Amino acid sequence: MSALNPAYSLVQLFFVRSVVISIPEHKPESTEEINTENVIDVRRDEQDSKVFVCSMRSSTNIERKPTYPYHIDMEAVCSLRQIDDTLDDALALRGATITAHSVLYGAIREATSWITSRQPWGQIQLGLSVLTTKAEAPGLGEDAEKASD
Repeated sequence: MSALNPAYSLVQLFFVRSVVISIPEHKPESTEEINTENVIDVRRDEQDSKVFVCSMRSSTNIERKPTYPYHIDMEAVCSLRQIDDTLDDALALRGATITAHSVLYGAIREATSWITSRQPWGQIQLGLSVLTTKAEAPGLGEDAEKASD
């Protein structure tokens, strides 16, 4: 398949969790960088083998430390239809994971930026997220991969 013909099409995307909690005790001069934990899960739809159901959850400041302005917990889900029939199962799953990561984390970053821009401590822009393999992210489910910022 050429670079001009994508291997997947986006069927739908929606949020199942959108939590942004302002930390009242936060002092703007004490802002520290806090890592965002990202976990992505990609699997084939049981009803349609050409569709991948993908979810990604991003959590920031889970402990609600006052040195960071917000507690953020977002989760988005998307469906991708495989339109390139030449991919074997392993390559199709890998491609769907990479595509889902780009789509889902982009949506989560955008939503977080928009919501926090209307909060008392101002806008937060989540950093980049990089996929790692299951071997590099022990403790995740069989189909899950970890994305880190």
